[in-house]
Amino acid sequence: MADDQINRLLIKIENRELVLPEFQREFTWNKKQAKELIESFLEDYPTGALLLWKTKEKIALKNMPDYNPDGRFEVLLDGQQRLTTLYLLIKDSIPPYYTKRDIGEGKDVRNLYYNLKTRELEYYIKKKMENNPLWVKVTDCFKGDKVDPFDIVAKIEKDENKNTQDLTKSLFKSINKLKTIAKEKYPIIYVKDSSTLREALIVFDRVNSAGTPLSQADIALAHMCSRWAETRRVFKKKIKDLKNKGFDFDLTFFVRAMNAVINHRAEYAQLHENTEGELIEGWEKLKNILDYLINVLKGRAFIYSTNDLNTNNVLIPIIGYLSLYGPEFENDSILKKMLYWMYAALYKRRYSGSVDQKLEEDLKSIKQEESKRTLPIDDLIAILKENEGNPKITKNNLISRGVGHPLYNMTNIVIRFRGGVDWSNNMSLEQPYGKKYKIERHHIFPKSILKKKGYDTNILHYRSMVHEIANRVPLTKSSNMEIFDQKPKDYLPKVKRENPGNIKKFFIPENEELWKIENYKEFLQKRRELIAKGINEYMEQLIDRYKIEEEKSTKIIKKGETKHIEFKQSLRWNERANMYDDKLEKPILKTICAFLNTKGGTLLIGVKDDGDIYGIQKDTDRFGSQDNYQLHLSNLISSRIGNNCMPYIDIRFEDIEGKKICRIDVNNSPRPTYLKENKAEQFYVRLGNYSKNLALSEANEYIEEHWD
Repeated sequence: MADDQINRLLIKIENRELVLPEFQREFTWNKKQAKELIESFLEDYPTGALLLWKTKEKIALKNMPDYNPDGRFEVLLDGQQRLTTLYLLIKDSIPPYYTKRDIGEGKDVRNLYYNLKTRELEYYIKKKMENNPLWVKVTDCFKGDKVDPFDIVAKIEKDENKNTQDLTKSLFKSINKLKTIAKEKYPIIYVKDSSTLREALIVFDRVNSAGTPLSQADIALAHMCSRWAETRRVFKKKIKDLKNKGFDFDLTFFVRAMNAVINHRAEYAQLHENTEGELIEGWEKLKNILDYLINVLKGRAFIYSTNDLNTNNVLIPIIGYLSLYGPEFENDSILKKMLYWMYAALYKRRYSGSVDQKLEEDLKSIKQEESKRTLPIDDLIAILKENEGNPKITKNNLISRGVGHPLYNMTNIVIRFRGGVDWSNNMSLEQPYGKKYKIERHHIFPKSILKKKGYDTNILHYRSMVHEIANRVPLTKSSNMEIFDQKPKDYLPKVKRENPGNIKKFFIPENEELWKIENYKEFLQKRRELIAKGINEYMEQLIDRYKIEEEKSTKIIKKGETKHIEFKQSLRWNERANMYDDKLEKPILKTICAFLNTKGGTLLIGVKDDGDIYGIQKDTDRFGSQDNYQLHLSNLISSRIGNNCMPYIDIRFEDIEGKKICRIDVNNSPRPTYLKENKAEQFYVRLGNYSKNLALSEANEYIEEHWD
């Protein structure tokens, strides 16, 4: 072990003779940690040792892409949090291996002040320090004679009982004690000069595993950077890109995701051995999976940001699954089952403890042997049920649960699925733009009203009742402010009148007696019941592929067209006109809409009215591939009928008589669905073996009879 003066170490950093490798994590210390380091020096407490490596080997360095040293240079392997803090406070500038953006205001410790009389350290407080000359900025103390004890004594109000000479000596002593930090000798452990980067990393790993607070993910990332220098940079670039889309991930998430893609494991040590080629290949795969997954979350899961997830870890098994069987879900049924698993894992708090162990178990279940007959997603669901219990929600699960519980997010997801809109401006609750329309957690019964009725939030029992999920709904800030502290019995009738059916989508009891403050407890009981029922219905339809009897397509074709069976020759190809015609799409949409509004059914595209197999080759030629065909069909249904109906529709392809057909199984919808035609909406039902557009009066009567 050797040592060197702190001042000389800082000069080496300034001259780029002591540099930071790219695999090192960022400056993560908070202001308290920085303050405690200086306090330790002032009290002569030990502050550990540095780990350095002298080398000529060309490695990736932080913020020094063009660094070309002449001969050996020193690499800081461990201790960068301490040296960065000392550099900021002694040099009063940011070390060259970081940028101003890397440090940021939240981690910049240079507003630390030092009391020359008491030797206290505190960050600047204007009221306390502005007119007290004894408080001096730490960085000023290291700038020559900028802090002069004689001037400070002169500024202090004269006190005949004070000995100014003794005070001056005391202040000189205090400032010199602080300034000697720069002259302190720091213990240094050197990795052998002959060591390779790989060997240096082994030492780095072992030093940190001995107690330095670096996570296993940090160490794994260091190993990845040693093999592929660009690792950290590409991760951070993608993190920034996804954050702009509402999804805020950290480096640990990316390390876990890479492990799931490359090794299908959760143990970080697996990443220590991956080659540069494996890392690059894994990253290219992960990038595509993430882009696809974000679209699935927004387009099918009603999840619009990481705020809708109580943990990002739930995405790791999904990423692992897509890396093996993707890059996209094989069919709509698998996608819906995965959504079922994801929601249940979130509100059952699958990853609230023993995260790595549970991820390892889940990833292992996904990577099956070919001989296994069960689907990987079914195994994943089975493990969840075995370990976390039945995902079915009861009204008792919601008692005293606040908005911090994942069941609040789940409630919001189902509200979005049901088509709930803002109570004042009728805006979608997906991703409103602007601060005025930020989604807030509105109290249905305002706190002020409940307090007057005796619900004192200083008492835990009442606080839980006031803030529980059953008294909260997602509304825009504009709407929240407009309602403010009105009584539900005063404002809910207006909401109900101006947008019929909307409050039902929010699970608001329709019995107006329950909107009165004296019936608050009964209101909570009823809304808990409605929320639990709504979540369960939504979850059940994800794993029930369709409620109609599932039969082989060949058997269905033999039956011919019925109330629940329809054949269409083509999606776009008009055989008679010998041309592509998008008008052929409407009859298909009419049938799907009618099935949704009746009792479900099966639509076969590529089958003639008489049951002859025509195939969809002409259509797939038009769209370029079967995948593009399915994508177009899904987008068509989503845009013309509604995204909310997609969980009730299963699209797949089958080979019959050497030709490809498209099979669409449709479950009946829990609410009315409409087909958009220009600016109008049409309501279709099945009558016999055809779909009929009902007139407004007929539609209203039908809806009243078939839906509550």
